[in-house]
Amino acid sequence: MRRFASIDFLRGIAIVLMIFLHIILHVLDIDGLLLQMNDIALINIVALIILPFLGGLAGFFLMVSAIGNMISMYRHLQAGRNVRDLVIRQIMGGVLLLIFAMISESILGIHGAIPNLMKSLDDVSAWNWQVILYRGYHFETIHTIAWCIILNGIVQGILSRNDAWKNPRRLVKIYIILIVIVVALTPLLWWLVDLAIPGYPWAIDPNTGVDVQYPYLGISEWWKFITHFFLNAIAGREEPIFPYLAVSFMGSIIGIILAQERETVKKEWSFLPKKTMQIGFLMFFIGIMGLIVNLVLIMDELGMTAALNLYKGLPFHRNWVPEYPGIASTTLPILGWLFQFLSLNGAAICLIMVVVRVVEFRGRGKEFADKTRFFRRFGFVAFTMYNLQWFYFVIHFIISSTLYGDPYLKLDWAGTFLTMAITFLILHGLLLLWERGKYTGSLEWTMDTIAAQIIPARKVVDQKWWQSGQLNVEEAFYNAEWLNVIEKDEIRHDLHADSIMTYKLSFFGFLFFPISFITFIIARKSIQTEGENKYNKRAQLISLIGIIIFFAWLIPSLFLSLSDLGLSL
Repeated sequence: MRRFASIDFLRGIAIVLMIFLHIILHVLDIDGLLLQMNDIALINIVALIILPFLGGLAGFFLMVSAIGNMISMYRHLQAGRNVRDLVIRQIMGGVLLLIFAMISESILGIHGAIPNLMKSLDDVSAWNWQVILYRGYHFETIHTIAWCIILNGIVQGILSRNDAWKNPRRLVKIYIILIVIVVALTPLLWWLVDLAIPGYPWAIDPNTGVDVQYPYLGISEWWKFITHFFLNAIAGREEPIFPYLAVSFMGSIIGIILAQERETVKKEWSFLPKKTMQIGFLMFFIGIMGLIVNLVLIMDELGMTAALNLYKGLPFHRNWVPEYPGIASTTLPILGWLFQFLSLNGAAICLIMVVVRVVEFRGRGKEFADKTRFFRRFGFVAFTMYNLQWFYFVIHFIISSTLYGDPYLKLDWAGTFLTMAITFLILHGLLLLWERGKYTGSLEWTMDTIAAQIIPARKVVDQKWWQSGQLNVEEAFYNAEWLNVIEKDEIRHDLHADSIMTYKLSFFGFLFFPISFITFIIARKSIQTEGENKYNKRAQLISLIGIIIFFAWLIPSLFLSLSDLGLSL
């Protein structure tokens, strides 16, 4: 199987990061830390600033999924299959994922019935099993991905008629126009939804006692189960398709380019990493400046607590509008939703393209794939891992009861990281065992098994029904045909290609410190292939400065507090 190692890695890192952040959110005593802001080590404050931003990168997972989905669609077309089959496959596959996403949220997701039981092991009578009656209508990233698979399939199907898919430049231009249209339509559609149901999605339905966006089985009128199915997609709290369909279209553009023949990408699309990172950085810069201005305005009008509460909810896209009841203002934030969207997804674009540039544009596909198996393994069955992450509730119960004598007690950083380490150890061990059975019984296996029976393009003959959904671990995970845009022996070392690339990337290390470590290593290695030159010398220097700056604030922040510096919040 032909695969891009960077895309597999990014999908895995998104799942690992999700579990990492959810453990901190549910296990760490965040409120206790906030009450001691002036006296706790500064590293805690830095973490509380960084973590909400990382938690808001759900669009990162959506974009990675969109890249992979578009590459898959192009493979379908390049194989000579007709457009009609492509559209049917996308729509049916998206609908199937959407159904499983709703089942997931009500039963298996971290707020579903089973995880709620895992949060009540000390008192099963407190188990909130009723979430199964309404929680399926919660709109999460998985629902966004499902809707985008459907809509992308329809759009790509329309654009691919009469072999138009063979003109990628035209497709890219059309997708750019669609991105602008989706973002521009977003406030209008939200306004229309609010007209239909005032206070949507934050208001509480007096008949059900839960958010108005959730129709309640056995209580709500039957028609709400139809209308809210679409309203949640348009104006849900976390990641509605308006404007996040635009993020999917961004991923589609990258996927279209990467799906072209290698020589074509080299000659006609070699600017992809540079231009895309420039666009991503511009989006991030505009977005972060807008967020800072809004937070300062809110702090000035409503106080520090209001600003902190809004920032804590950074991942909730719909919170960044004046209509949000959590903000006691009719004017602030100003275009907050747009700045939130630009900052988070600009950062996502940059992170994705840094990895693609360092891997596929340097001929490191196989080498990188072999070194990142841990992360890729989590992304190989991403939906299953999304639904098994609740296992950390069990670990939290055991650690809190055993070490602290109180079940589900909010823990300090030591207890939180212990919970995290044990959770990842067990989940990774489970994946290692499961892959021997080709993940039979996983959610991916279940959906693929069903798809093989109902989607014409997926039917496989001469195979038992339970084998149709098994994942090809050997060819898709271990020994895939790892694709590169530029092979290792094609790199123009005589023109200092690696040195120049590293020099340019090294500046991003001041925004995201791991990049400084990566560029320093690559710059050092480039001396062996390109000799010492002004570019790798500068790259080493800039990377080293980035590393020094990182440790210069990290070490003091481990020991000093605001009160030690004569400051207070």
